[in-house]
Amino acid sequence: MMKSIRSKILTAMILITLLASTAVTVIFYRQSAGVIEENYLKTLQQRSAQMIDVMDQTMKNIQDITIYASCDQELKNEIQQYRNRQNSEHLDQMAERLKEFCGRESGISSMYLLMKNEKVLVTSEEYPVYRKEIQSSDIKDIKTFYEDEKSPGILQDLVSDKELQISFVEEIRSEKEVLGYILSNVGERELYYQYIDGIYEDTMQEAVLLDNEGRVLTSSEPYETGAPYWNLECYQKRIGGTENFGTDGNNLYSFCKAPFSRFGLFVVTERNAVLHTLQETGKYFIGVLLIVMLAAVFAALYLSGLIYRPLKKLTGAMSRVSEGNLDFRAEAESNDEIGMLAEDFNEMLDRIEDLIQRLIIEEDRKKDVELEALQYQITPHFMYNTLNSIKYSALIKGETDTGKLIGDFVELLQTAISKKGTFITVAEEIHILEKYLHLQEFRYGGQFHVEYEVSTDTEAYQVPRLLLQPLVENSLLHGMDLKEKEGCLKIKTELVESKLYLKVTDNGRGMTEEQIRKLLSEKSRKTTGFTAIGIPNIQERLHLYYGKEAGIYYESSEKETTAVIFLPAQKGDKNNETDQNNHCR
Repeated sequence: MMKSIRSKILTAMILITLLASTAVTVIFYRQSAGVIEENYLKTLQQRSAQMIDVMDQTMKNIQDITIYASCDQELKNEIQQYRNRQNSEHLDQMAERLKEFCGRESGISSMYLLMKNEKVLVTSEEYPVYRKEIQSSDIKDIKTFYEDEKSPGILQDLVSDKELQISFVEEIRSEKEVLGYILSNVGERELYYQYIDGIYEDTMQEAVLLDNEGRVLTSSEPYETGAPYWNLECYQKRIGGTENFGTDGNNLYSFCKAPFSRFGLFVVTERNAVLHTLQETGKYFIGVLLIVMLAAVFAALYLSGLIYRPLKKLTGAMSRVSEGNLDFRAEAESNDEIGMLAEDFNEMLDRIEDLIQRLIIEEDRKKDVELEALQYQITPHFMYNTLNSIKYSALIKGETDTGKLIGDFVELLQTAISKKGTFITVAEEIHILEKYLHLQEFRYGGQFHVEYEVSTDTEAYQVPRLLLQPLVENSLLHGMDLKEKEGCLKIKTELVESKLYLKVTDNGRGMTEEQIRKLLSEKSRKTTGFTAIGIPNIQERLHLYYGKEAGIYYESSEKETTAVIFLPAQKGDKNNETDQNNHCR
C-alpha cells in the first residue's frame, strides 16, 4: 500500500497521462480508420460505377451491332445462295461480312453465323473460317438461349467446346422462315482484362463480374466462369439493387449493377489491408506514446517533488511538535495552500503556547485562591474568641454543652482545612453553615436567630465548599446591629430553570449603591483577615469554576440586605476531584 503522498501524486499524474494519451491515440486511430474506410469505399464505388458504365455501353453497342447484322440483307442473300448451290465461296463471303461487323466494336472477340438447317457455323476468325456438322443439341441450346431472352449470357463456344464465352444472340429471318442465328461473342479473359483488371488491386480479396442469376462471368480465376459465385450466400443481401457498398466488420465491399446488361461488379477488400498504412502509422504513434510517457514520468517526478517537499517539511514539523517541542515552527516556502497551511500551523502553535501559559497562570491563581480560602476561612480572631468562650463555658457549665460546642467547632475546622474535594452538595454546605452559626449563637449569646428556606430540589446540587460562610460572617460582623435589636438571618436556596440561587438575608443597616459597588470591586488582601478576602474570594472562585455563568450581587434596602450567589445547577460526586475539572471552564 502506498503511504507517501508523493507516490500517490506521481502515480495519479502518470495514470492521467497514460489514460489521456491512450484515449487520444485510440480516438485518433478510430476516426482515421473511419475516414480511410469511407474514402476508400467512395473511391472504389466511383471507379466501379465508371467501369460498369463503360462496360454496359460496350454491351449495348455489341447488342446493336448484333441486331443490325441479323437484319443485313447481304448476309441473307449469301445464306440463300449457299442453300441453293452449296458453294464454299458463299461461306467465305459470309465470313468476310462478319469480320466487317466485328471490326465495328473492339469489345467483340468474334462473331458467328449459325445456319440451323445446314448445321454450318461461319466465323469471323482466320481459322476456322467455317465449321460444318454442328450438333443438333448445340443448335437447340442456341435457340433456347435466344427464346429465353438471356442475351447477353454465358454460352459454350461452338468452335472450342472446352471454353465458355459471353454471347449476344439474334435470329436471322427471311419472310418465310428462320435462316439461322447471329452470335456476337466476348471472350472471358478479354472481358476481365478490359474491365476488371483496371480496378483490381493487391489489397482486394475478390473482384468478380456476375450475371443476373449470380453466376460468374469473369474473375481473377478463369475456371470460375459459369459457376455460381461461391460466396453468394454470405453476400446475398449485399448483392442487390443498383449499387451497394459498406463493411461487414472484417471486409469492405462494393457492388454496382449495369442497367442494360444487368451484369454486376462485386468487389471485396480486406479491411486490414486497407488500414495497413494506418497500422504502420499506429506503430509510430505507439513509439511517440512511449516517449510522451517517459517525459511524463520525469515531469511527474519533478512536479511531485515540488509539491511534496513543503509537505514533508510540514509533516516533519508536526512530528517534532508531537514529541513535545512546541518551540519548533514550520517553514512556509510558498504562497499557495501548503504555505498557508504552514502559516496556520505556526499560528496554531502560538495560540497553544499562549493557552498553556494562560492555563498555568489560571491554575496558579486557582491554587492561590483555594489556599487563601483554606487559610483565612477561620480567622485567628474567631478561633481566639471561640476558644475563650469554650473555656469560660467549661468553668461555669457542665461538660455536656462544652462537649457539644467543641464538637461543632472541630467539625467546622475539619471542613475548613480539609483537602478532600473542592465541591460539596448544597445539603452538606447548609450542614456546615448550621455548625458555624451554632458556634456564633453561642458567641453572641443568642442575640440573633436563623431561618432556613432550603428547597429539597436543591440539596443534591454541587457548590464550591464554604461558599456561604463568608456571606454569613459579613452579615454578623458588618450587617446587623446586635446592640440595638435582635438579629435575623435568612438562608434560602432555590432552583430557577438551570440556575441555582443561594441567598443570605440580614435585617441590618442596609447598604448604599456605592458601598455595594465598592464591596464587589474590592480585591482580596491577605493582611486584614477573612473579612478582607471573603467577597473577592467568592468572586474569584466562581469565575475560575464557572466563568461568566456564575456571580454574586447584592439587593439592599433600609430594612434588610440580601447577598445572592447564582451558578449553574450541576450534580456530581462530591469526593471526586474530576468534578472540579468538570466545573472549570
